[in-house]
Amino acid sequence: MNYVRTQDWARYVPRTIGKDFFKSLVEALDQFKPGLQTTSRKLKAKAISRGKITELEGNQAWKVTDSHSLPEIEHLQVELLLTENEKHSCELHIEFRAEHIFLSVSDIGTGWGKSVVEEAAHLLSTMGISLRDWKDIFRKSYSMLEILQSLLLVFSAFVFSAWLKNSEELYLYSAIGFLISGSVPTLKKLFYFFKSPKRIPVIQETVPKKRRLPWLEASAVISFLASVLSLVKELVSVLFS
Repeated sequence: MNYVRTQDWARYVPRTIGKDFFKSLVEALDQFKPGLQTTSRKLKAKAISRGKITELEGNQAWKVTDSHSLPEIEHLQVELLLTENEKHSCELHIEFRAEHIFLSVSDIGTGWGKSVVEEAAHLLSTMGISLRDWKDIFRKSYSMLEILQSLLLVFSAFVFSAWLKNSEELYLYSAIGFLISGSVPTLKKLFYFFKSPKRIPVIQETVPKKRRLPWLEASAVISFLASVLSLVKELVSVLFS
């Protein structure tokens, strides 16, 4: 008999975590969804740094980082294997890297996958890691703006030249907004060309400070939205005047 494997996953923006955070996460997973009818539970953590890999099992697996230099850790993960019987199992995987935080669930025949991934996502959310962080909204909007900036600038230039000849003040404000939204991605890439972005540590000893607002991305997004609103307002007044 063939058993279908189902998978669910979510990718979060990178964030430096503290050792207390990782300890709390491992301890929470040790008591994760106790109502499931499991025949065995296997909790394992792994830390990878330069030329060194360490693995520990059980509720003390959070100590996996003790034999590593924290600034050198490149990959930190925790896995929980929930076994229903010899052929049916569900595995929860959470990893921390400099590029992302990744949550995935692989389910073989148990039907637990959806509830496990939802509960794991809720657990991360209560600990401060969420896909709905308002700071991440700015980053995602900025990424979309960065992709569409050339087309938007060409379109705005066409609209300005075709309709907005008599609105010099609005033209100036809208042009400045589009200029900022278009030039910021270029300046950011130029900055990274001469100075590579600092690597985000995976874990550190104490709890990191709260993340600050990404001012660069926020300014570009706000400027673009303001210029679009001005453009739409003027177009409406022209069309219905």
